[in-house]
Amino acid sequence: MQKRKVLFINDSLWSGSGVFRSMLQILKHIAYEKYDVTLFIIPDGPVEQVMCEQIPPEVNLVIGRDDRHYYRSPKVAVCYLASKTASALHMKKTAKLLRRKTRGIIRKKRNRTPAETYFASERFDVLIANTIPCCSPVGRYIRADKKYVVYHSSRADFFPEETKEAFSYYDGVVAVSEGVRKILEEAYPENRDRIETITNYVDAEDLLRKAAEQDGPPSSNLPVLCTCGRISHEKGFDLAVEAAWILKEKGFSFIWYFVGDGSERPRIEDMIEKYGLSEDIRITGFLPNPYPYIASCDIYVQSSYEEAQPLAVMEAGILGKAIVSTETVGGRTILNDGEFGILTSISAEGLAQGIETLLLSPERRAALGNRYSAADNLKEKQAFAQSWDRLLSE
Repeated sequence: MQKRKVLFINDSLWSGSGVFRSMLQILKHIAYEKYDVTLFIIPDGPVEQVMCEQIPPEVNLVIGRDDRHYYRSPKVAVCYLASKTASALHMKKTAKLLRRKTRGIIRKKRNRTPAETYFASERFDVLIANTIPCCSPVGRYIRADKKYVVYHSSRADFFPEETKEAFSYYDGVVAVSEGVRKILEEAYPENRDRIETITNYVDAEDLLRKAAEQDGPPSSNLPVLCTCGRISHEKGFDLAVEAAWILKEKGFSFIWYFVGDGSERPRIEDMIEKYGLSEDIRITGFLPNPYPYIASCDIYVQSSYEEAQPLAVMEAGILGKAIVSTETVGGRTILNDGEFGILTSISAEGLAQGIETLLLSPERRAALGNRYSAADNLKEKQAFAQSWDRLLSE
């Protein structure tokens, strides 16, 4: 039987990317006796060797390089020079429109580059673009019989124009949770029949192995909290700092590890200093393997403003942690509206109250931490593999 040709497109090979880690699980659960799989990393995406090594050997990895000089093309050059002329003549509105047009032409040419450079003579049975907006415009120009795009955001207004375009030239949109699906259905009711859910999956066996690979933080007599992720606005580390201050004001003692790095780190460090929490909150920076820290904590805290299907919360559940999460789309879905953890308002006060509840109740912490079983993970694994096999075989 001839194998079906499948192309995945992703915009990075960065270990801090939850989007890539979710796709890695797809690649690990594909039936390679049925599929000939290529993974294309779009030009200029960051590439880490440690992530390349985790990709199954059956996958043909193509890392794009884009060294085209777009400003040398006649159309771009004319637009660019016209914008410069308009600017020199103080025609601000015209100059702004011409600059936007120049960027649009370059963007379109750049999106076409993979189709023309790497896949000009190829046609795939199925193409999976793993993000909007980075991957979906690239996949538009690559030939495939079926095309799908994966939606990882909990917001319907996440690049709405690009999402509308994706609906027009892709055969379907894959939501990473039922909560995300509902949001898409409400925002794009005319495309309701083209949206389906394949929930993100975390491999428990692999996770437990990584958690045991090395030591976590030093042992402490104080309760240990942990929050893991990119230190950016949407992850709500500012809420976590303010919640820590509220708890300290109430007389609670703890150690709270922020495991991650990102553009907001200097601001978060300033907040920690301002609130006098330098002994209570410790930022580890980016760790390739954060799981020993999650495994060592008493309470895992997800402080995000928005989440579609947070892998870190799923991982904390598998590692047997009691979880406090803000009431994002992903938080509600994974914690089953509060049955499997504490859901709070998206506020520092809400987070502090949720943490306080678990700090005062070791029994409830233990009960919440023991709710996940190997049977649960096996069932999820089978459903995940079957769903993707069905999609790729249609």
